[in-house]
Amino acid sequence: MLSLVAMRPYLAILRPNNILLTLFTQGVFMIAASRTSYFNIDWSNIIWPESVLIVLTCCLTAAGGYIINDLFDVETDHINRPNKRILKRDISHKAAIVYYIILTALGQICGYYAGLGIGLFASAIAVLLYFYSSDLKAMGLPGNSLIAFMSGSVIYIASRGIHEIHSAYFAEYAFLAFLLTMARELVKDAEDIEGDKEQGCETFPILYGTRKTNILSNVILALIVIFLVTAAYLLSIEPFFNVKSTIEIHRFVYPAFLVLALVPMIIKSMWMIGKANNKRDYKKISKWLKLTMMVGLISVLFSAP
Repeated sequence: MLSLVAMRPYLAILRPNNILLTLFTQGVFMIAASRTSYFNIDWSNIIWPESVLIVLTCCLTAAGGYIINDLFDVETDHINRPNKRILKRDISHKAAIVYYIILTALGQICGYYAGLGIGLFASAIAVLLYFYSSDLKAMGLPGNSLIAFMSGSVIYIASRGIHEIHSAYFAEYAFLAFLLTMARELVKDAEDIEGDKEQGCETFPILYGTRKTNILSNVILALIVIFLVTAAYLLSIEPFFNVKSTIEIHRFVYPAFLVLALVPMIIKSMWMIGKANNKRDYKKISKWLKLTMMVGLISVLFSAP
């Protein structure tokens, strides 16, 4: 039996923080969509056990994706992240392949048990993750777009685990996740430009330089700011035009949170990107954008039921 020390690399390669974030994201949206008021949750609105199987499908498929990505990125990671390498140092190539197959297969089983649609979705994502790692990642924007799409789909697919949406905005948040992930992927490519060059990749920063990468990232973030401000404005005036709505102070908490908490974080990201010119700068921006994603996730809990 493997000791805890021997098992540690097998856990680390799965990016446990990212897996927990996926689990937390889907759980938060299912709960937010089942609220009848701020503090009352209609647990019967969550479909059991399908909701659990959906979460497991996404987490296991993502875990398999991280492993196959590392399998194809051994040489690149040797340059970009020499202190964080796990494959070949702690886990053999053969063991990683077996690990990948087991986790991906379990994800497929959970998906098809949850329903044919979820199963087909899981199969498609698993195939796309393989081709992303083998080819698309080195092609720049196509690979970035695929990861951004999958980030948004994690939110949208959670809607299949509930009967009726009382509160929460699945499609809108999926769109925001797509844009925010797209900007972060560009920043990460700028951070990893040295290793990617060595491997002959054709990412956006390599093809067009970090200056144009910064501009494109900020254009995407500017779109998010416009979207959030517009959404906050429409949500603020909606009670005044909807005869079925009562004008209560709690209905203004959500738009206020978007404008006063999330928008300033996006604007700070734009400022940081505008000044970025080295690996350390881009690493800080990547971490800040991840924190921004967390705040964005929490914001759905402020939406009025």
